[in-house]
Amino acid sequence: MTAPVAAGTRIPWEAVPEHVRGEVEASLGSPVVSARTQVGGFSPGAAVRVVCADGSRAFVKACGSDLNPDTPDLNRAEIRALELLPPSVPHARLLSAYDDGVWVVLVLEDVDGRRPDVPWPDADAAVMAATLERVAATAAPTALSSFAETTNVLSAWDGVAADPEGMPAGLLARLPDFLARQELARDVTSGRWLVHWDARADNVLVRAGEAVLLDWAWASRGASWLDTLLLAMDFRIQGGPDPDAFLSSSTVTRDVPPEHLASVVAGMVGFWHERARHPAPPGLPTIRTWQAHSGAAALDWLDRGRLWR
Repeated sequence: MTAPVAAGTRIPWEAVPEHVRGEVEASLGSPVVSARTQVGGFSPGAAVRVVCADGSRAFVKACGSDLNPDTPDLNRAEIRALELLPPSVPHARLLSAYDDGVWVVLVLEDVDGRRPDVPWPDADAAVMAATLERVAATAAPTALSSFAETTNVLSAWDGVAADPEGMPAGLLARLPDFLARQELARDVTSGRWLVHWDARADNVLVRAGEAVLLDWAWASRGASWLDTLLLAMDFRIQGGPDPDAFLSSSTVTRDVPPEHLASVVAGMVGFWHERARHPAPPGLPTIRTWQAHSGAAALDWLDRGRLWR
């Protein structure tokens, strides 16, 4: 399957309200003279690399609740996470933030890097895996919420059981098994380790032998192997190294019981299919197509993955 394009309908820098742009320029200490929109990612707000009159650079994310009611809260969550991250974790540093109750803005270090190629080539996959090994060995700040509290992956099948409308009949026939796997996933994903949980190819920049992780809105405390599993899932969705061989060889996942890994994949099947049955939210016209594709890829992997068959 060819992965669909994952992208929101981004607004240009000039469409951000003047008072918000003024706050950004004040925080940078110099007027913005150019702003280049970055593509990819599920946000309808502005995502721009800016250059200021004094030559300084930054990356700015800005969204108002009139564009999408949920994105400002995700920006707030990312601000909290970035304020807590240790410097040992490769990430774009938060330079400043702005929140007027409607518009929420992050002004970040402009990372000199490139997006990984898709499908993932072996070299980019290896760099990404090495970065995730560092994340897996990092104790999460205690102020971060748990993985179970942060994501809906561990409750998606409960929502389907309560309201099955629009779900494929084949999945509903397997609901008891999915609910049992969900219970297992709740048990095995707890932990004290830092979890990014959004490390797709469009949330990464590769530079000088390391991968810099962007978009920390879903940061949490959980099992050390969650991000490495999600990377393997991205290989399955967008193409890349064999995900089963990758999990079998990774120092992060090779000793994790396969049924534990499969339980989270089952949760992802439920999460993506449950979301895909709803109309697209404002400013995110491609997200349901992406979720439907991801759910189908996750289901196929769950049923055919050599690691847990």
